[in-house]
Amino acid sequence: MTAPFTVDLDPTPGRRQGEERFVLHHGDQTREVVLHDYATVYSVPGLYEEVVQHRLQCASPATVADALVEAGSSIGVPPADLRAFDLGAGNGVVGQELAARGVTVVVGADGIDEARDAAHRDRPGLYAHYLVGERLEGEQVARLVREERLNALVAAGAVGEGHVPVDALAELWSAFPADSVIALTLKDGGPETGDHDVPDVEGMLAGFEDTSVVLRRRFRHRLSMAGTELYYVVLAAVKR
Repeated sequence: MTAPFTVDLDPTPGRRQGEERFVLHHGDQTREVVLHDYATVYSVPGLYEEVVQHRLQCASPATVADALVEAGSSIGVPPADLRAFDLGAGNGVVGQELAARGVTVVVGADGIDEARDAAHRDRPGLYAHYLVGERLEGEQVARLVREERLNALVAAGAVGEGHVPVDALAELWSAFPADSVIALTLKDGGPETGDHDVPDVEGMLAGFEDTSVVLRRRFRHRLSMAGTELYYVVLAAVKR
């Protein structure tokens, strides 16, 4: 089935990820859309997948799902016993990858209502709960972790500059019990760029005496619209 829209990527070089844009032809309308204007992107069914997953070849959802399963295996927890909290869930692309590996996806969370609405529209029934907020309420998360027996926290590109603050991630992780796993993909611009996402999260994890990093790999996250390869780091850790 042909998508009811077409997209022209803007290949202007030198733009940061948050500045990339494309021209959307949708119905009888043509407009320029900033890639990180997620409210607009999620409003068009299939648009996020076409631009980010297909055209820009984003590997983070599959990579973070594989890392979570690998981390669980390292402490003897099979995928079927993992019950996940998907942070920065968007319209459910990561949750779908987790479910495909046998993980039970229980909770999604994102900063905007449009992400929740798109997840329920595009992948109905994937999330039993979907929280919306720039910073989640700690007691609510702790209750969900306890009542839903959550033992896995996942965030694909959702932590760091312009996204979920590292201290908020620490608060979430502190609510998870022993024998839990966490897997994240983080922007890796390298020290010369001033990006601190990877060292900041590594420092946060090191601050938990009961948490050990079991996996750290650099991988190609996606292409930029100019065709440059963008690299991230996938981290996974376990709580004992």
